[in-house]
Amino acid sequence: MTNATQISPLRYATVANYSPRGSSSLSIRSRDSCNRLKNGNAETLNNFANYFKGQYEKSDIFNDFFGDDVVLVPVPRSSLLVTGGLWPSKLIADELVNVGLAQIVMPYLQRAYAIQKSANSSPGNRPTIEDQYKSLVVQQLEVISPKRITIIDDVLTRGRTSFACALRLSEAFPDTEIRVFAPIRTQGLVDDIEQFAESATGDIVFDGYGDVNRHP
Repeated sequence: MTNATQISPLRYATVANYSPRGSSSLSIRSRDSCNRLKNGNAETLNNFANYFKGQYEKSDIFNDFFGDDVVLVPVPRSSLLVTGGLWPSKLIADELVNVGLAQIVMPYLQRAYAIQKSANSSPGNRPTIEDQYKSLVVQQLEVISPKRITIIDDVLTRGRTSFACALRLSEAFPDTEIRVFAPIRTQGLVDDIEQFAESATGDIVFDGYGDVNRHP
């Protein structure tokens, strides 16, 4: 992972908050929305894409993440891709193209082998950045490197998976600007969220010891 310090801080953007364990009605609704997005619910995906298009048109904070010269690259699932299998980040990326926020989705990243799913792991046993990085391969599907890449994830927690994806892509496309977008970010340090819809940008920062922190 020789490029870890070179791509840090990695800029990210999100538009909603998610509470993994809060008991308030808003926290519970956030989990429901998150689950429907991760399960590829067509209505939820379409509603999100149209909502986000409105946010994009009202604010310039997302200009670095989308545009005609941006290639969207979906984060692979932890398991190996199978024909007809659910791929939430690819569905999200496709919807963003459908509403005109980018021109193309390119599945550059794939898993060479399956790894343990972070959501099913205890905090101390989740796949590390190195675990993620080693399991990823880049398929260069075109000769000309894209000017800008936005990695598309479904839910951004600490940012290990997205950071590992950015590392692999930066090796394949060293002159390309790389950023991360996810509809939802986890707010695991608070019991209950106070707001669901909340556009924000921040950084995924390498700590120098093999891990990352998300700010904010």
